[in-house]
Amino acid sequence: MVKYYKLQVGRVAAAEKHEAEITMLVCPSQEEINGLMRDYQLDEHTIASAFDTEELARLEYEDDYTAIIFKKPKSYNAEDRFLFRVTSFGVFIFANKIVILSDGEMPLHDEKRFSRITSLNMFVLRLLNYSAYHFSEHLRIINRVNDEIEAKLVSSMENKYLLYMFGLCKSLVYYLDAISSNQTVLRRLQSWRNLSFSEAEKDLLDDIYIETSQCMRQTENLSNILSSMMDARASIVSNNLNTLMKRLNVLTIGIMVPTFVVSFFSMNILYPFEMGAEFQHPYSFWIIVVLVILATTAFLFLHKKHKL
Repeated sequence: MVKYYKLQVGRVAAAEKHEAEITMLVCPSQEEINGLMRDYQLDEHTIASAFDTEELARLEYEDDYTAIIFKKPKSYNAEDRFLFRVTSFGVFIFANKIVILSDGEMPLHDEKRFSRITSLNMFVLRLLNYSAYHFSEHLRIINRVNDEIEAKLVSSMENKYLLYMFGLCKSLVYYLDAISSNQTVLRRLQSWRNLSFSEAEKDLLDDIYIETSQCMRQTENLSNILSSMMDARASIVSNNLNTLMKRLNVLTIGIMVPTFVVSFFSMNILYPFEMGAEFQHPYSFWIIVVLVILATTAFLFLHKKHKL
């Protein structure tokens, strides 16, 4: 899908192809990619890098354009089972035009994130800033999900919550690599001479770098917390299972005690108070019941006293 935009009154507005300053391709077909290579003389490898999830962020300068491959969080899907992934997008900066390649939509009409845009360079910086903001939002979500899973683990005896924790830990490793490579690109942009930034754009670039650095530290802290607590959380699940088995054993023994007493008196033999088959003790049934109660009471007393 190809979309065309232009800068209008400090914002991004839809435009026709002949007046577009910004061309955005979302999940383009092979025909659209071929047209992009033909119209803008873009390198096929660089185009493929914009959709490669394993590609690190980088900055390249060609004769006709400057290419920025940047990382951003991938939209979460319920089928991912608490595994947050990372994807890439490409920004190709020409003299008076910008081409964006992405595998997902970007909220270019968001007035909060894409406003007060005075130039195409400012638009590119807003785009990079959106990526840093997107990472920060996902980290807040991961932190909340982690708190909810911890609450479930207190009483859980299943491994699925531990698997969710493993997914979060793995996600943070992906985020660390992506944010670190983004930070490298921003550092190069600060000293990059091929793009002439104004003072306002330089200030914005510094703010983006600071925000990315803070996001990096937040990701490291959250990753360290999750990794260091994994063994403790696994022990909680194991202890919950041991507690359940203990209760089941106590219940089984508690049932066996009266069962043993009743089974003992149900054997086909003579007992001291029976005095023969022609004579039955009038209180034999109640005597057995009392013995069952006494045996059960003695077991419960020993269980409570010795914490069996």
